[in-house]
Amino acid sequence: MSKKASNFQKKVMSWGYRGKEIFKPLNTGWIDNHVACVREWIANIFFYTKNGTTIMIDAGYNYERLAEKMEWLDIDPSSIGHILITHQDTDHVGAVERDSDGLFQNAKLYLSEIENRYMTGEKRRKVIFGLYKLPMVKSDNERKLLKDGDVFYIDDIKVEAILVPGHTWGHMVYLIDDAYLFTGDTIWFGADGGYSFINSLAESNELSKMSLVKLEKKIRDKGISVKVITGHTGWSDDLDFVFAHTDRVCNSLRKQKPHDPNAPYDGYDEAEDTKERARSERLQKAEPVTDRIKSAYHASKNIYDNVLTQGSIFSRMYIKFFWSGTDDNEVAEKIRSWIPKDFAGKILDVPVGTAVFTERKWRMLSKSRILCLDYSEDMLEQARGRLGDCGHVSFIRGDVGQLPLGNEDCDIVLSMNGFHAFPDKKKAFLETHRVLKKGGSFIGCFYIKGKSKRTDWLVKRILSKKGWFTPPFLTEENLRKVLNRLYTKTELFTDGSIAYFKCEK
Repeated sequence: MSKKASNFQKKVMSWGYRGKEIFKPLNTGWIDNHVACVREWIANIFFYTKNGTTIMIDAGYNYERLAEKMEWLDIDPSSIGHILITHQDTDHVGAVERDSDGLFQNAKLYLSEIENRYMTGEKRRKVIFGLYKLPMVKSDNERKLLKDGDVFYIDDIKVEAILVPGHTWGHMVYLIDDAYLFTGDTIWFGADGGYSFINSLAESNELSKMSLVKLEKKIRDKGISVKVITGHTGWSDDLDFVFAHTDRVCNSLRKQKPHDPNAPYDGYDEAEDTKERARSERLQKAEPVTDRIKSAYHASKNIYDNVLTQGSIFSRMYIKFFWSGTDDNEVAEKIRSWIPKDFAGKILDVPVGTAVFTERKWRMLSKSRILCLDYSEDMLEQARGRLGDCGHVSFIRGDVGQLPLGNEDCDIVLSMNGFHAFPDKKKAFLETHRVLKKGGSFIGCFYIKGKSKRTDWLVKRILSKKGWFTPPFLTEENLRKVLNRLYTKTELFTDGSIAYFKCEK
């Protein structure tokens, strides 16, 4: 049944989950010198090697390219004598079912004694909120049945089996050499950290969350540093990120929020999984979207000013072609003109970036108190270089989604070319509104989904992947609704793909 079930999932799940940002598999390659990964559409299987012994974690789909991709990693299927099975779903045991290619027919399977009841027919695995029963898994491999807390050795590789029921009744995770935790379908990494895995596929979502809480406590109590490796969403060694949302479950019925610009539209599209990359690139860990944005701006800070201020022939051509000739110096002048020359109050500039737009204005406003905030320390470094000699200007690293300011603390909040980079735009709008005094002004501009197909293509295909933008952007109509709900008076106009606004609270 595994071949039929694998092909069924490829067709149906590709369509059903497309665009929802749920499955974010690693490509084939190495995480480090011990752990290798093979991508099978939306799923990953892993290999752990130590002192000449290689063990396998999960057996994946009945996947016709498995031997080929293992060759990319210089791993011979015949060398695999031991396979740790987290649970018996099709995408985790397909390669050891009877109708598979038999690559691992001599390997011993390790799984929980509870999970084995699915494979003996004592229990039937239910999915789609318990409405559908999966076919029975049939395998002739030798099995070693495990209990919660069992510790055993495969040569000199230490394995601890930890029972985490919920996704299935007998789901196991495996702690290997107290350094690697292979979690199968226990944890799902979103753009802002780990959740319990997909709600529609669990036997019990409440039990899944309880198991995740217990797992976190167990790992933290050990006081060890581990790489946590999931079956569908990558790996991380940041336990705060891994266990960020132990009380919540990934909802498979909607597109995920906050948006993850690096999530594939269709996880079954393997175009980026190549032999060349498998042999030359390490697999990067999952991290918060805001950290990826910070990294993107760090990598780009040396060209940021030139592009945005048209400081080179290349950037002038770039802006003329993609932004329909919009001059960002003119944009900045329009926004700056909304702040009186003799203004004497508290201003929040978020995100300040390199202060390329606001340096001239902030120097003039010597009677004001100006706080420049950005998530990227690298951008703040350049902003300090521009404005560090101004006694009325201060700098702070912070997140617009959780501003380190009290309620009604600012007279003006200004945002120049920033909101398109915030992963959770709703929270950004609410936070900037919160810190603004009654009668204060929210002023700024940013890119929106406009009438230019060239701009939308550039944002979606290039700049979003780089981390500079986090679509979906608001349209002019939606932006007007948001601002009108929050503010008593709104002045808004657009120019191509740029929205300019001044609002009063």
